[in-house]
Parts: sequence; C-alpha cells; structure tokens
Amino acid sequence: MKKATLSLNNIELKPHHTHKFRGYIGNVFADYDLIHNHDLESGKNLYRYPLIQFKIIRDTPTIIALTDKAVSVFTDIFMNLEEIVIDDLVIPVYEKDLKVEEVKFGFADEHFLYEFKSPWIALNQKNYQAYKCADYETQTLMLSRILTGNIISMAKYLNYTLSQEQRINTKLEINQQTVTLKGTKIWGFKGYFKTNFHLPDNIGLGKSVSRGFGNIGLLL
Repeated sequence: MKKATLSLNNIELKPHHTHKFRGYIGNVFADYDLIHNHDLESGKNLYRYPLIQFKIIRDTPTIIALTDKAVSVFTDIFMNLEEIVIDDLVIPVYEKDLKVEEVKFGFADEHFLYEFKSPWIALNQKNYQAYKCADYETQTLMLSRILTGNIISMAKYLNYTLSQEQRINTKLEINQQTVTLKGTKIWGFKGYFKTNFHLPDNIGLGKSVSRGFGNIGLLL
C-alpha cells in the first residue's frame, strides 16, 4: 500500500493543537473531502476510515496519507502550503519534508508488537457503561474485540479482504487514562498490543483518528 508522510519540520506544536492544525488545512483545501471528511454538497460528516490523518509527532506537525488516491492530494498540499494559522498566529512554512513509500498492510503468519503513541479512543456511548461495570478480565476481552474490529473495519475500507481461514488475533497491555475530545473528558488507552496484521507506522486506530488519536508505532 502506498503511504505518504508530509512533515513541517520548522514548526513546533503540541498534541492539543492537532485539531486546529487539521481544521486549518481542511479549510484551505476545502475542495478535497478526503482532508476534512465532509460531503462537499451537504456538509454532513462522511463516516469512513480517514485516508488523510493529522498528527503531532515529536512536536512536528505531520500529515499521513494512505492509498494512491490520498497520496495524489498531497501534491497540491505540498506545492501550495505556505503557512498555517494556529490560534490566530500565522506561522510560515519554510521546510516541508515529503516521503512517499510502499508499506506492508495485511494479514501475516506472525505477530507484531505495536505501541499506542497517542491515546486510543476505543469506547462509544453504547459500550461505555458495559465496560465500566465489567471486571478486569471482561474489560480486557472487550477491548481486544474492539481493537480487532477496528483493524477489520479499516481493512474493509481500504479494500483489503480477509479469507475465511484468516483470523485476526490481538493481545493488549494497556492503561486507562482521561483525555479531552471536543471539550469532553472521556477514557482513552495507551500501552502495547500484539496482532498478526501488518499495520503501517503512525496510522491511527479507533475513534477520532483524523485528530491524531490512536496513533500506533511498530516495535517488533
């Protein structure tokens, strides 16, 4: 699968700036629904796995694109992005680093260890109460199933089909923490997981991926 990474190396931001960074780019390049994930005519949210994701990686504003379709959008961004605006502060873009590569994606016969670099938003309103009232063993099983579902859902949107014999396995070692999403405090999770599925570095899993949540990194 093709992956592109655009880093604005002369700018330093913090993780809580991610949604403002995304919002600015989405407004400037409003003609591309892949960036802001809103229907161009109705303005309604498009519920799909984000092919363009915004991150703050080691304080550097970074945009990730997956698949040929999304990577092609990067040409316009790379050529025309001269500044970003955060909290009314205009920040010139002097240094842009664009890396395009082919990465592994899909089922594997071995397991790989990944780290959640940013909090994974796993729970929704429907399963939050069930998780809250469950014992530790049940909570762990729930989260493992949710993570497997996240991977399967992403794979389907990226047109990757698992055969009937292929079963995704996940095992987690994570800790719960409170995070703020759209002004509301919710539970997020950080730590490690193993799975028998190739996942590219710095993509997101779970909810609010385009805002930088659920960012993963390959360890082993």
